Amino acid sequence: MSERVAIVTGAGTGIGQAIACKLAEDGLRLVLVYAASLSGTEDTLKRIEANGGDGQIYRADISNEQDVLGLFEYVQEHYQRLDVLVNNAGVGSQGMMADIEMHEYDRLFNTNSRGTFMMCRAAAGCIADNGRIINISTGLTVSSSMAMGLYAASKSAVEAFTKTLAHELGPRGITANTVSPGMTDTPMLEGGNAEMLKKMGAANSAMKRLGRPQDVADIVAMLVSENGRWLTGQNIHADGGSIIG
Repeated sequence: MSERVAIVTGAGTGIGQAIACKLAEDGLRLVLVYAASLSGTEDTLKRIEANGGDGQIYRADISNEQDVLGLFEYVQEHYQRLDVLVNNAGVGSQGMMADIEMHEYDRLFNTNSRGTFMMCRAAAGCIADNGRIINISTGLTVSSSMAMGLYAASKSAVEAFTKTLAHELGPRGITANTVSPGMTDTPMLEGGNAEMLKKMGAANSAMKRLGRPQDVADIVAMLVSENGRWLTGQNIHADGGSIIG
């Protein structure tokens, strides 16, 4: 078992679960962070332990500053180190700009932008040299799909401050990157017309199939590994060629 410790937020389902399991498979010790989905996160931990991995579950709402500070205090007390942060937790929304209520704007930006920023800020103060910070964004910041403007905007902020973080932490060998999945077969698709979305996602991919959580997890694992040491400040589109420019 490696000495390296990783925090993965939103680890109870979909991409977050796949990332956590993959990092544990690669020998990292995991802190699995959830806000609401305890049962899903417990399932992730069972999968990790069944494969001989090590993990802990911690409840924190990343939009709450005290929760974020408490999380990092817990990690320092329990492990005395942090090597990897994967900010996967986020919330989604669909709506035409003219119809969006300000409380919905606040909900998305509080979690996706402010919450991710607070996680990065806390990590910057304690992450080990040669550490890794990976923020999960979306291909929608490029594709500008109708009714997805608010969600895309909240993730665009993440992409911007990730680049600055790469500059600030680079002298310590710490990398900071964004991974932007395309359409991926996760429970989030079930909130809309799932079959239509799956067909559209496959059609838009150069590889003509829908993404799988493991596709994204393998890219994150590469960035976390020693092989990712020379990649920083980048936005990697994990989308099977849905966006080629």
